[in-house]
Amino acid sequence: MPASGGPRTLRAAAVRGRTDPFGGSASAICHQVPQPRSVPMRLSDLAMHVPDAVLNTGGGDYDVRRVVHDSRHARPGDLFVAVRGLRADGHDYVSCLAREGIAVAVERTVPLPAGAPVLRLPDTRTGLAELAAVLHGRPARELLVTGVTGTAGKTTTTHMTAHILTAAGTPAGYLSTVAHGTGSSAKDNRSGQTTMAAPDNQAWLARMVARRMRAAVVETSSHALEQGRVAACDFDVAAYTNIGADHLDYHGTWENYFLAKTRLMELTARAVDKGVPKTTVINRDDPSWEALSAHCLTERRLTYGIEHPADVRATNVSVGRSDVRFVMRTFAGSAHVRLELPALFNVRNALCAAASCLALGVPVEAVADALARFEGVRGRLQRVDQGQPFDVYIDFAHSSLRLRTVLGELRSKTPGRLIAVFGTTGRADHDPAGMGRAAAQHADFFIITTDDPAGEDPGDLAEQVESGVKGRRRGTDYEVILDRRTAIWRAVEMAQPGDVVILAGKGPERTMLLADGPVPWDERAEVETALRELGRAIA
Repeated sequence: MPASGGPRTLRAAAVRGRTDPFGGSASAICHQVPQPRSVPMRLSDLAMHVPDAVLNTGGGDYDVRRVVHDSRHARPGDLFVAVRGLRADGHDYVSCLAREGIAVAVERTVPLPAGAPVLRLPDTRTGLAELAAVLHGRPARELLVTGVTGTAGKTTTTHMTAHILTAAGTPAGYLSTVAHGTGSSAKDNRSGQTTMAAPDNQAWLARMVARRMRAAVVETSSHALEQGRVAACDFDVAAYTNIGADHLDYHGTWENYFLAKTRLMELTARAVDKGVPKTTVINRDDPSWEALSAHCLTERRLTYGIEHPADVRATNVSVGRSDVRFVMRTFAGSAHVRLELPALFNVRNALCAAASCLALGVPVEAVADALARFEGVRGRLQRVDQGQPFDVYIDFAHSSLRLRTVLGELRSKTPGRLIAVFGTTGRADHDPAGMGRAAAQHADFFIITTDDPAGEDPGDLAEQVESGVKGRRRGTDYEVILDRRTAIWRAVEMAQPGDVVILAGKGPERTMLLADGPVPWDERAEVETALRELGRAIA
């Protein structure tokens, strides 16, 4: 694993006393700041298109090139929107910015220099999204937009949905945890967020419109829904993979987490009409389906599942070592599907994507054909094949629920031993002890290692994981190797023909977050190096 003394990419918490209200680092977001408009828009024109906005331009109007919420990036020509965040309140910085000639938007009274251009909003979180959308020409209204949310499976479902739409003749861009795609090109998502800030989302949607996309698929986190990051996205479909328990360190209770998720269907129901029925897509096999159905406000609801009758259902499911085959029976007809992705949970992801696309008018045959050509997502149960006589997978499973699901799926199709390498982050709601229990239940051998410890002691985190291990002996059934690179080499070295090695936690991430900040990390490159250097790869 890279030494903790590697190059730091975190800047000081504030620049000239400024900050990001949501606590993001300067390095994580500086590249995400939207590019200025080539032609500025008058602040008075912006205000006209934002509900309940009250404008005071003082001595005159103001030309706006960008809408920003991070005071560190505010410059003359920007409109700074003061947002109350987790660690700071943007209102604390508006006086300083206004003195520099920067227009500001607030939701409460703040002392400002005479003549400063100021916009008063009832809610600056929602207002930030509305202002950014107007500045970019409300791009979501030029696209068919699907929002995908849930506890697990969001990223794969997002990429699947965009793939199906594009393959069926509706070019679709996507915004996901892994990457941002606009047609033939895609860029890694280096924001550190599943869903970016509202100005970034609107800027990317505008890029999709400029590149003649006709649809967009947006992976939508509970944080984004709570913080208004996806307001003004004018969704047409709200798709739910499942709702477990996650991010309770932020939401506090499962009820709050659930309510945050329901905001996606509320946004969809209120969105501008684009000629397709507003639709909510719900997993009939998930315990949350009944509660979600009760909250459904859209004009149409579609269910999907395997175990229960649903509008889109997989029957005759056959799970192979490297693919899954099933019959997809839908309200629009039936089709045979071969999905070149392992695991039953990917069938549900496929059904969710299929239902979303059917809601937008894609024929069932086109859905099935596109699913057969979907190659998967980097870091999501991704197979690494260097000709070695055992299987190696990389997955993003970094909580007890996700680890238990992935290990359970792999257990059923592993002829030899299932060897797992994983760690836990400092987030308490990831249930470190539960991760230990999951490994003890499903893996034949496992190695507890390091995964984004940030400010926590990696040894302490490993002990938390180990506290959940019951009935297994350290040194015989599992080991603790804090250096992740060494742990990967150990797993590769001990694997025999017929075994399966699963590297869980890092998935597609490009950095590891240590005490001194993030350092470069590439899980796939690490395991490929181990396979070659240990002589396990076959050219």
